[in-house]
Amino acid sequence: MEKIKVERKGNVLIIGDAPQLIVDLINQNNYIKIQDKTIPYHREVSFSEDLFSGKRDAVFESAVKYYYRQACNVAEGMRIAEQYYSKMNTLVREVK
Repeated sequence: MEKIKVERKGNVLIIGDAPQLIVDLINQNNYIKIQDKTIPYHREVSFSEDLFSGKRDAVFESAVKYYYRQACNVAEGMRIAEQYYSKMNTLVREVK
């Protein structure tokens, strides 16, 4: 598996390209950004400062992969639910 892009802007981590997991390290107001939508991500994502210093790169990469995989699963579930919902709105049911 290729390396997942991680960018740090102050206390905010931006993980991945599409979708993006946005992690606020201070107040944990995390969300997933998919194209023009943002989905709240109500899971705690925590990293210790030594992981950012580069002392334990393998542990940092494992943690990033774990959190990002979870976020991708949530995003995929939302996409499937939206498709199902749009189908439900177009179906016509016969009432007897």
